Amino acid sequence: MPGYAYTDKQIQGWPTAAAAAALWERCHYLETQADYWKRRCESAEARMLAHDCMEES
Repeated sequence: MPGYAYTDKQIQGWPTAAAAAALWERCHYLETQADYWKRRCESAEARMLAHDCMEES
């Protein structure tokens, strides 16, 4: 996560609006990372399936 990551314990003591903003940023970051890795996996799978190689016996 870019910048400093606050722990759940730290966020618990914050005002509601500040805690909500920090949690939203964390969620947005994690969604972005999940989308990135999903695309990487799908791309790798497509390349693997497109590569027509025969196993030598």
